[in-house]
Amino acid sequence: MLSLLYKHYEFVCIYKMIKRIIMLLCFFNLTGCFLIPHVLYKIDVQQGNVVTDEMLDKLREGMTKPQVRFVLGSPLIVDVFRDNRWDYVYIQRKKGDLVEQKKLTIYFEDDRLMRIENKQLYSLHPIESDARGTKNTERLIEEEADEQPERH
Repeated sequence: MLSLLYKHYEFVCIYKMIKRIIMLLCFFNLTGCFLIPHVLYKIDVQQGNVVTDEMLDKLREGMTKPQVRFVLGSPLIVDVFRDNRWDYVYIQRKKGDLVEQKKLTIYFEDDRLMRIENKQLYSLHPIESDARGTKNTERLIEEEADEQPERH
């Protein structure tokens, strides 16, 4: 009788141990990489269109869509319902953390470049604009349009 109780106790202990191990494995499986995110290797990711200041300097008001595509490349987002707007989006992540996010929006009117919106939505290292103000490209295009004589 005593050996039967001992075997039953042994069985209950083993059952509890197996139950704890299964629960622990499920916990680690569900939490995955969330417990130690920076210990695991994560690759650096650049997504979207890389648009440099030199590319932006080449844009002029009145350029056609093929000319803009030649300078900047194909846009990442072309709105199906409004074909007069192109969006160039750029995201950079290092080791899983967002480092930089930019959005360049180009508006067309009668298939000609009308205005540009250049936004740096997020950056760990904000870039200071130079003397010409290259970060505010919309203002630049308006100034250059004022400088050019009007053609009739």
